[in-house]
Amino acid sequence: MIRMRFLLLTGLFLSFILATYFVFVIFKYPYIGIIVKKADHQIVVDSVDPYGWASEQSIYRGDVIRLIDGRSPTKKPSVQHKEIISDAKKITIERGNQDVQYKIDNHQPVTGMIYYFLVPSVFFLVCFSLGCFLFKFLDKNKSIPVLILFLAVIAPVLLNISANSRIYNWSRYTVGIFMCISLVLLLHFLRNYYHSSSRLVSNHVLSFLYLGAGLVLINRVIAADYPLELFFVPVVFIILMISVFRLYYQTKNSEVKKSLQVLFTGIFLALMPFVTLYALPIVIFKDSIMPWEWTTPFLVFLPITTGYLVLTYKMIDLSFIINRLHYYCLMSLMIMSVILTGTLAFDPGKLSGNIFRITRLALFVFTVILLFLYIKDYVEYRFRKIMFPKRQDFQMSLNRFLQWMKSEHKLDNLAFILKREIENCLPAKEVTLVKVDQKGEAISLLDNRKVSVARYHWLANESTERLQADAHGFKMNLYHDKSGTIFLYGRWKMRRKLNPDEKIWLETLLNYAQVVIENQNKAEDLIGLLSLEKGRYLLPHTVKKAIFNISERERRQLSRDLHDTIIQEMLALARDVDIKSAGCADPFVIDMLSEIRVGILNNIKTLREIIHDLHPEFIHKMGLPLALNQLCIQVQKQSSFALHMHIDQYFTIFDRELEINMYRIVQELLNNAIKHSQAEHVSLILAEESTKYVLIYDDDGIGIDKDILKHQPHFSTMGWPGLNGRVAITGGQLNMDSLKTGNERKGLHLEIVWPISRGL
Repeated sequence: MIRMRFLLLTGLFLSFILATYFVFVIFKYPYIGIIVKKADHQIVVDSVDPYGWASEQSIYRGDVIRLIDGRSPTKKPSVQHKEIISDAKKITIERGNQDVQYKIDNHQPVTGMIYYFLVPSVFFLVCFSLGCFLFKFLDKNKSIPVLILFLAVIAPVLLNISANSRIYNWSRYTVGIFMCISLVLLLHFLRNYYHSSSRLVSNHVLSFLYLGAGLVLINRVIAADYPLELFFVPVVFIILMISVFRLYYQTKNSEVKKSLQVLFTGIFLALMPFVTLYALPIVIFKDSIMPWEWTTPFLVFLPITTGYLVLTYKMIDLSFIINRLHYYCLMSLMIMSVILTGTLAFDPGKLSGNIFRITRLALFVFTVILLFLYIKDYVEYRFRKIMFPKRQDFQMSLNRFLQWMKSEHKLDNLAFILKREIENCLPAKEVTLVKVDQKGEAISLLDNRKVSVARYHWLANESTERLQADAHGFKMNLYHDKSGTIFLYGRWKMRRKLNPDEKIWLETLLNYAQVVIENQNKAEDLIGLLSLEKGRYLLPHTVKKAIFNISERERRQLSRDLHDTIIQEMLALARDVDIKSAGCADPFVIDMLSEIRVGILNNIKTLREIIHDLHPEFIHKMGLPLALNQLCIQVQKQSSFALHMHIDQYFTIFDRELEINMYRIVQELLNNAIKHSQAEHVSLILAEESTKYVLIYDDDGIGIDKDILKHQPHFSTMGWPGLNGRVAITGGQLNMDSLKTGNERKGLHLEIVWPISRGL
């Protein structure tokens, strides 16, 4: 591993050194941008690059190059081998019968600096930074070393091409080999990355491609006229596409398929412009559709795509972007066709007969529209609150509705909430929930009053579950069963159609309402099942546990409501009484107000005890032993028997669910002792042994009649059924004896044992 790290660091270091040298060349030597050819034993200007120094000079096609730096142009290596003028300080051009001399300086067009310096530099920084960052993950993925090597090789390619157009030296050998070897390394990385799914390419194919990259280097060294790399790159590109496409249809893993979609799209976008618009046209037609400067910026998709594969959890969801690509491409193609047709119709002279120019314009328009659609998507997301404030209100309304329905389970509350939300967000009025029974009678669930079916004429005949609307109003069937049908009905304040945002919001809101009503009815059906003779015994522990949890949640909610509403109102009333007493001079009225105040405070005290019984908030804060001691103090005040409680000194419990259920069981035993036992002495023992908790209850009362226990409700969260249920769901075991038989007084003995779970 240390040796591998050293080799990879060396590769990145060499890549950085080469990039630094190429940047030095770019700034030292200007890009002249004159392409020449031999004609009648002379060197003449064939074309002028619009991004070079010559584009801003009066140099035209057909001008004869007489001298370059005072020497014959045929002695310039770049003219002999590349047919371009580079590394020159002055040139002499023959125009007519006159010689015109030009002094070459470092001034470059802005577009030239963008294509020949800015874009290559950004590409290098992206590749080099990603390669350095991936060192953190060398131990996690065996394919990452090849990926780092690929990034190190391809990083300086664009800078190399730019420098090679300025000076004719050894750097001309590295362009082709860098481009070719990097694509083979990319294929090597993908084969290692997907080795667990299937083999992307065989070792023989990979070895053959490495050999081909070596032949490209040899071809460069011997200065062959034919650019072999322009043939080799399309070949590797086709192999890449075919291999990824074949693996996509072979694998059955959905996650692998998703990554292959991203990979296929990334490679296609990165290499397709260079292959189809530059490399292949030069190989076949000796001319390109687009200059290489326009095609190479797309290579940035290669490091982005490969980085996404190995760092998916740190990257954005590219599959989301790719899924939109099909639709956006279709839209761009349609708009491009319209623009191209209009251009050819109104100004045919510019484009007629020049297929390359038409293709360039079409691709340029297509790309601009495609980028515009993605940018529009992003801008709409970033400024959605400003651009679509109503849509934001709709989203907040849905969130508010869901929050309300967490604690509201009654149909009249649901009807009120729906009425308020719909009338606030839509131009609607008279929104209500109406239930129509089998007899045809309609009841408004807002106030439980009978209403005329004739008023709600839609409700009489139709019962569709889809939203229906006309010029007068709207309705939707929210629920239907044997007892009747629940409709939502509303009228418009003004006659108009709903816009798409309003319609989607209303349908979503009503779908949520349907779920709430259906769940409520299912809960009622479940409660009905529990009341059956066999319901108690068929009900699994998980359902019993859920019901007890719901019961505790409802007790907690009720206790909070009582504390936050009634108690606060009673305290405010007591303060009002104090204020009235302070401002009154009549002793009789003062005494009467004082009695009222005492009565209010007594009621508050009683209500606090009820709240405490409903949900003892302090139990988890102060612990079960102290909570039970406080409970015993309260029971002793209300009962006629002597209560003795003993809790182990070292009793500890960390299970919150078991803790609250133990408290409820003791509470139920003491309530039963107060109401039914007629006991004189009651004792409670709570002990902790090495492997179990033990609760022992004893009294000397009349005991419990077996026949009475048989007629208890089969399932309840209170009474003896509730006690048995709580013991069962917490994994305890209950033993009871000394039951009453006849008139014999035997008292009650009860023992409950819970196993202790010692977790880590």
